[in-house]
Amino acid sequence: MSTKVLFLCTANSARSLMAEAILRQFGNDELDVYSAGTEPTEPKPEAIEALNTLGVSTDGLRSKAVSDLSISEFDYVISLCDRARSECQLQYKNNHFIAWDFPDPSGSNKPNALKKTAHELSERIKMFLLILRKNKDSQMPHLFNAPEGFFKIMADPLRLTMISLLAKHKELCVCEFVDATGMSQPKVSRHLAQLREYGLLTDRKDQRWVYYQLNSALPDWMRKVIITTAEYNPQLIKDIENGCV
Repeated sequence: MSTKVLFLCTANSARSLMAEAILRQFGNDELDVYSAGTEPTEPKPEAIEALNTLGVSTDGLRSKAVSDLSISEFDYVISLCDRARSECQLQYKNNHFIAWDFPDPSGSNKPNALKKTAHELSERIKMFLLILRKNKDSQMPHLFNAPEGFFKIMADPLRLTMISLLAKHKELCVCEFVDATGMSQPKVSRHLAQLREYGLLTDRKDQRWVYYQLNSALPDWMRKVIITTAEYNPQLIKDIENGCV
């Protein structure tokens, strides 16, 4: 059975439509992808152009109301603006609800705002899809919208310190965590693996080094908690001057 994903925003004219098209293309036949709006209008021509620039198919894209959807059960519901979150979260309280708050590019005076939003959506959706695939293969729990699991992970002093370090430094390798925490490399690596498996962190390899960063697919409320915790608790964070050599 395919995983069903719904993207929500107010007008369903740009952000949620672009997200629908991007995930549909990246997910191939693994997912059934939908989008809808609480007050739908019409697709923005600039949004269609932004998708074309990314090489994403726009076939069949149209604005739809939440009430027009033919199904009501989704595996994941992702809101892309705060208004859609506040209006729809209780309706989908039994689904995996994820809040991503993307500023409305349609009202921006900045050039290429829609193209920038399409690119940022693309990057976040790639990480979302990566976690879905890893979770399917390993049957590990994830943190898309599980406050109890999130705070349980954050409660460990070492993991809390490492997460706070990433809120400031954006990306760190294992040896930098070892230097900042004073813990052994095996212990640091074990906790980093746990954070990655639960979906809080992602990693990338650069030659013989592995670098970690906060997962961009996290719900925005989790990211805000992490950043606020780091900001108000500077004792958790150590300046790191030298990278791995």
